Amino acid sequence: MKFDKFKKKKINSKVVATVVVAITLIGIVSISVIKYSGTSPFSVGIVSDGAAATASPIDSALEFVKQGASDLMNFKKNSNKMRELEKENEELKAKVIDLNSKSAKLESLEDLKKSLNYVSADRMKSIVSGSVIEKNDGNWYESFVLNVGKNDGVEKNSIVINGKGLVGIVYEVSGNSCKAISMLDSKSAVSFKIVNNTAAKGVISTSTSAGKEKAYESNGYLNGYMFDSGYEVVQGDIIVTSGMGLYPEDIPIGEIEKVIDDKNKSLKSVVIKPYVNFKDVNDVMIIKPRNIG
Repeated sequence: MKFDKFKKKKINSKVVATVVVAITLIGIVSISVIKYSGTSPFSVGIVSDGAAATASPIDSALEFVKQGASDLMNFKKNSNKMRELEKENEELKAKVIDLNSKSAKLESLEDLKKSLNYVSADRMKSIVSGSVIEKNDGNWYESFVLNVGKNDGVEKNSIVINGKGLVGIVYEVSGNSCKAISMLDSKSAVSFKIVNNTAAKGVISTSTSAGKEKAYESNGYLNGYMFDSGYEVVQGDIIVTSGMGLYPEDIPIGEIEKVIDDKNKSLKSVVIKPYVNFKDVNDVMIIKPRNIG
């Protein structure tokens, strides 16, 4: 009898344990259903309601942390990408500047080759190339310093030219540099002739006040006058060095921009537009002057 009671009690304990395990499993399943499938808590009973109420704040917190971590990772990636793009941009800018500089230098050297057309065969061997390393204050190259001197074969009164034509003359020389003045300087005086009428000669001299046109001079133009007021000179006439004085013959100078006759017809002044851009003188050729001794 006692054995039957003990056996019955043992069976009841197993049933209770089974029920508890079942309820626990139902609760776990309910939480899973609410979390992953969005099933209404009313479909899984009271246990589901309690589990959902407990899980909701935890899920929100976990989602907030997860989103924050994701945003932080994205911000870090974007910051690194921005730094990479800024670096690439700076490198590209440097390359563009370098290419522009090389292009300008190549263009200057190509232009300088043209100056060889103005040099006679007997002076070819004495040509010295140089670059401007210093200039006077202001926009125009009236006086400047070149990076070549006595040690390179430069001497006083050497003629300075570039691919466009006559630039000026050297007036002082040291071992490794020299000083020159351009045709814009008041101390400069250059004899010229008209190409289509070589008998018509004159002189560029900014120091003379005769027929001086200030408005043109301020734009880098040259002033001069004809040796004979009877010479026929018109706007557009091309002028070159005459070969008189220190300057070798036939170096291009520019074109006649304006002709001015005085009231008495005793002097014919001219305004000349030079071929050389005296706002931009960089690479030049230096040749020996004519021997007038």
